[in-house]
Amino acid sequence: MKIPGFVLLVCLFAGWSTPTGAQEQQEEQTEPVLTLDQAIALAKDGNRQIKIMRQGELAANDEIQAARTQRYPQFNVQLTGGALLTPVTVSFPNGVFGHVGETPIPNGNVLVTTSPQATGMAIAQAYQPLSQLYNIHLNIEALKVGEQLAREQTRQQRQQVINTVKDVYYSLLQTQSALDAANENVKSLREIERTTDEYLKEKTVLAYQSTGVKTQLAQGELQVVTLQDTLDSQKENLNSLLGREIGTKFRPAAVPDELPEEKSLDAARQKALENRTEVHQAKLKMDQAVYARKLEKAQYIPQVGVQYLFFAPFAIQGLPNYVNTIGINFKWDLYDWGYKRHLMDEKQRSVEQSSLNLDETRSQVEVDLGNRFRKLREARANVQVAQLAEQAEQEKLQVVLEQYKQKATLLTNALTEQANMAQAEAQYSQAIAAFWTARSDFEKSLGED
Repeated sequence: MKIPGFVLLVCLFAGWSTPTGAQEQQEEQTEPVLTLDQAIALAKDGNRQIKIMRQGELAANDEIQAARTQRYPQFNVQLTGGALLTPVTVSFPNGVFGHVGETPIPNGNVLVTTSPQATGMAIAQAYQPLSQLYNIHLNIEALKVGEQLAREQTRQQRQQVINTVKDVYYSLLQTQSALDAANENVKSLREIERTTDEYLKEKTVLAYQSTGVKTQLAQGELQVVTLQDTLDSQKENLNSLLGREIGTKFRPAAVPDELPEEKSLDAARQKALENRTEVHQAKLKMDQAVYARKLEKAQYIPQVGVQYLFFAPFAIQGLPNYVNTIGINFKWDLYDWGYKRHLMDEKQRSVEQSSLNLDETRSQVEVDLGNRFRKLREARANVQVAQLAEQAEQEKLQVVLEQYKQKATLLTNALTEQANMAQAEAQYSQAIAAFWTARSDFEKSLGED
C-alpha cells in the first residue's frame, strides 16, 4: 500500500525542521544558562517601565527641596517708572511744625507742587517667616510621605515586572517539559516504526498499519517543531522584557520545587502583610491624610514674621528721598464664619476613610494569600498524581514494546499503549502548567521584590 502524499510531506517537513538529538545537545551546551535570579536582576536594571517610574521619585524629591527653601528669608525688589499725569501737591498748613517763640512754622499755608515729569519708585523688602515655620515643617513632612509613596509605586511597578518575568520564565520551563515529553513520544514511535518496517518486510503486518505508524510519528515530530517554536518565541519575549537584544541565546535553569513560605500559612500571611505594596501604600495614604489635617489645623496660627522695607520715590519734590523700616508683621483672621472648622472636619473624614481602607486592604491581602496558598498545595498534589500516572504508563509501554518486538502482542496493542502514554504525558503537562501558574500567583501574593 502506498503512503499518502500528505503523510510523506509531513514526514519530510518534520525531518527537515527537527534537529537530531546530537545537534540539540550541542546547541544546549553552547547556550549560556540564565537563572531566574539573573533574569530578575537584569529586569530591575534594564526594564524601561521601571526607569519611567523612578522619574516620579526624583520629581517628589525636587518638591521637598523646593519646600525647604521656604524656611529662609524671602527677598524681592520692585521698580516702577513712569510720568506724572497730574502735578503732585503737598500742603503744609500754618504752624504744622510748631512755633519758634510766637512765630509759627511755617508762618503761613505752604503748597509744594511737583511738575509732571518722568518719575520712578523703588520698593525692596525682606521677610523672614516665624510662626509659618511650623506650617512649612508640616508641608515638608507631608511631601516626604509623598516621596515614600512614589517609591512604593516604583516598587509596585518593579514587582509587576518581576511577576511578568517569573510568568514567562515558568512558561519556558513548562514548554521545555512538554518538549522533553514530546521528544520521548517521538523516540517511542520511531522504535515502533522501525520494528513495524521489519514486520512489513516479513509480511506479518499490513501496509496501512505501517502507514498509520508513520502518520503518528509525523504528528509527533510536528508537535516537537511546534513546541520548539513556542519555546523560541517565549525566549524572545523574555529578552525584550529584560531590556536586551531579543535574539540573545540562553537556556533556563531549574528552580527550587518548594518555597519556604509553603510550609506555614500564618508565616506566609505575615510576610505578605510586611511586603505587599498595597498595604504600604494604604499606610502612606493614611499618613498623608493625617498631615493634611495637621496643616489645616495650623491655619489657626497667626502669621508672624520679621519684615524689612525700603521705599524710595524718585523726582517727587516734597516727599522723603527714602523710607527705611524694620519690624514685625502680624496677620490674623479674627472670624471666618466656621470656614476652617468645616475644612478640619473634612480632613478628619479623610483620616477615618484612610484607616478603614488600610484595614480592608490587610483583610483582602490575607484572604488572597490563603486562597493562593491552597491552590498551590492542590496543584502540587495534582502534579504528583500525574507524574505517577505517567511513570506507570512509561513502564507499561516499555513492556508492550518489548512484547511487540518479540511478536508476543499485536501492533494495535502497542499503538493503543502509545496513545495512553501520550495522554498521560498530556495530563502531566497540564498539571505542570497549572502548578507553575499557581506558584507564580502565590509568589505574587507574597509581594516580594
